[in-house]
Amino acid sequence: MSSSRSPALTAALAVSLVTLACGDAQGPGAGAGMTEGTDSDAPASGTTGGRPDAPPTTTGSGTDDDGSGGHGQTTGTTTTTGEPACDPNDLTLVERDYLGVGEDVKGETLPACSEHRWYVAFPDESSWQIRLTRTDGAGPLRATVAYPDEPGALVWQAALAPPLVSGEAPAEAIFAVPRSGEFAVHVRSDSPDAASDYNLEFVCSIGCERETTRFPIVLVHGWTGFEAIGPITYFYGVTAELESLGFPVEVAILDPYNSTTVRSGQLAEQLDEFLVAQRARKLDLLGHSQGGIDSRAVVASRGYGDRVSVVVTIASPHRGTYITDLALGLAPGGVEAALGFLLNFVGAVSAQQKSDAEASFYSLSEHYMQDEFNPSNPDDPRVKYISYTGRTCDAAGFLIPGNHCQDLVDPLISLGYTVLQLARGDNDGLVTVESAKWGDYRGEMIADHIDEVGQLLGVTDLKFDHLEFYRELARDLFAEEH
Repeated sequence: MSSSRSPALTAALAVSLVTLACGDAQGPGAGAGMTEGTDSDAPASGTTGGRPDAPPTTTGSGTDDDGSGGHGQTTGTTTTTGEPACDPNDLTLVERDYLGVGEDVKGETLPACSEHRWYVAFPDESSWQIRLTRTDGAGPLRATVAYPDEPGALVWQAALAPPLVSGEAPAEAIFAVPRSGEFAVHVRSDSPDAASDYNLEFVCSIGCERETTRFPIVLVHGWTGFEAIGPITYFYGVTAELESLGFPVEVAILDPYNSTTVRSGQLAEQLDEFLVAQRARKLDLLGHSQGGIDSRAVVASRGYGDRVSVVVTIASPHRGTYITDLALGLAPGGVEAALGFLLNFVGAVSAQQKSDAEASFYSLSEHYMQDEFNPSNPDDPRVKYISYTGRTCDAAGFLIPGNHCQDLVDPLISLGYTVLQLARGDNDGLVTVESAKWGDYRGEMIADHIDEVGQLLGVTDLKFDHLEFYRELARDLFAEEH
């Protein structure tokens, strides 16, 4: 036989040497099993050696020097070491937009070494189909849904929906909504060294008539203590009505009457509890009368501007109410009559109750609000401020066509109406129209101070449906992404 090797033998030896030098050419995660509902060419996440639902660790094609991620670039992975250009376990979390109803993500680019977080709001008792489609890039993309307060490091382990994995084909999953409000949708790549393009779509499948706001609504009551009104039933029937539609609602329970300093401290403690209970990042505060002032104080003085999306005030005396100045002797006039009227209105009978009530009166006086509270409690630019008020009149004013007054004042607050009308002008029996204006003022309700919250026992003027008012208010908050 000849001592020279045949061509076939030479080729076989060459292939063997290349294989020994390079190792497994398929890379980490190759040959993994498939998961139901995902793209057929996507590797299962369990191949990383970690949790089955954790994103896999792969290298990919690399990024540009500026980290923006260019398709087809190879500078991120060296040919000598095989080190990835970025750490798959330490990707940059990029906050994206809030997606309202009917809004989808089309042609979005996920930069290299990054993870996207979008926000959506869904009502309870509904289900939504979520579709992820990778339109360009290397390696599969995956998406999941989590509570918006979930720490970034735990999002993929605490997912609320089956993970979607899209390679060459779209991936779909059904999300059964556990509670009303905001959720976070995370998108990342199994090959994070390279940028990828994708679409993200949402379609309601069950419970599509349900409604929600982005953030939970917190009802904050004002003065309480007169018959049939306590902190739970203050907004008569409002909580049950909104929850029946799907809206998330919490009710603050504060001292029936006390200073704004004390009540705002109580409100702050309860807001912390509501945020945890609702798994929410922010809250919508809706305050009536002093409750609106307490809400402003919790933002400005207690530092909750990063946890409150909107403050809605209804008949709140932002510039004070003259009748409290009168009752406390801060303004000349009938102190005894004014003080007796207010104490009777709030139901304060004991010495301690009267003392607490007077502290509340001072907190709402023109003197305090204009000279002390407003200068030290400026609006927070991160928070939206909306205001409403009511307007009423006595029998004489009600019968004058040119007065355009459609509500007849309740006898319980008729004295307050008369005092304010003579001294300050149009009012709802306790707060003037001008004093109630703050921020984005949205007009008058056909209601006095009691009708505004559906009292007594749901009986209001025939031209004012308090439940309809709060339904539309909640819908407006949703439309405005609160």
